[in-house]
Amino acid sequence: MYRKLEAAGSRFLALFVPTLEAEAACGPQKVVNYSSCWQCEAPCGYYARCRAICRDGCGCQVTTCYC
Repeated sequence: MYRKLEAAGSRFLALFVPTLEAEAACGPQKVVNYSSCWQCEAPCGYYARCRAICRDGCGCQVTTCYC
């Protein structure tokens, strides 16, 4: 019974809330080097240089910390 209610609720919600792919909302990917990254504080002990993959509309994700 719960699954039927959940499925009906999802269909009803889909009538009012548009769905989109997160990938489609992001711009092109680019690699950026920063001189100071707060994400590197845990592994390095300070805000070290880092490399990040950035996408317009989706922000950046740090891939490498240079301690």
